[in-house]
Amino acid sequence: MIKTKITVGHSNIADFLQKYQNVEHFLAYCKQCQNYNSKWSCPPLAVNPRTYLDDYSEIYLIGLQMFYDEETKRQVNTKEKIVDFSAKLLRKMKNKFSDELLTIEKEFPNTVSFSSGGCAWCCKCTRSSGQPCRKPEKMRYSLDSFGIDLGKVTEEFLNIKLLWGLDKLPDYHTLIHALAVKDDTDGEILQKRLENLSIEAETVTL
Repeated sequence: MIKTKITVGHSNIADFLQKYQNVEHFLAYCKQCQNYNSKWSCPPLAVNPRTYLDDYSEIYLIGLQMFYDEETKRQVNTKEKIVDFSAKLLRKMKNKFSDELLTIEKEFPNTVSFSSGGCAWCCKCTRSSGQPCRKPEKMRYSLDSFGIDLGKVTEEFLNIKLLWGLDKLPDYHTLIHALAVKDDTDGEILQKRLENLSIEAETVTL
């Protein structure tokens, strides 16, 4: 059985960006990714990554960890199985996580969420064919597309070490989403709402 855990961190957005944003450095890595210029959630963005967040005052980082039990590790025991299992599970969990934050956006006006990595709502994004996004009401930009150092954020801000592995399924995988808020948002209520998120693991056929 896969268990999940939510960890929430909070910061003034100006301080957060000053410490963790380096647009030139990290967008250079984005250019090497297959999602670059082929997903609407990814660079080059339709918005300016340096000014898009200027109207927001606070940011909440939400880490979702999926801890793997010994039976799952035993079954997912080859490179091919690890790649297939991880891709299927993380896609399902990313969309489930995103749906939760889209609901919170409706509950707390003047907030906007960010996803982990490229958008995964469609099997193939319309951007590569020059067509508009099919699901603009669901599509959200990836946090790393703004030049955010997610590794540093995860370890320093949420006290979670990112784990990877192709030869062996790691103890857990982590998705990092975020919610930017404006001054008129009740931060105390929002913090409790995020901390009380319950996202159960999806089933993946091995």
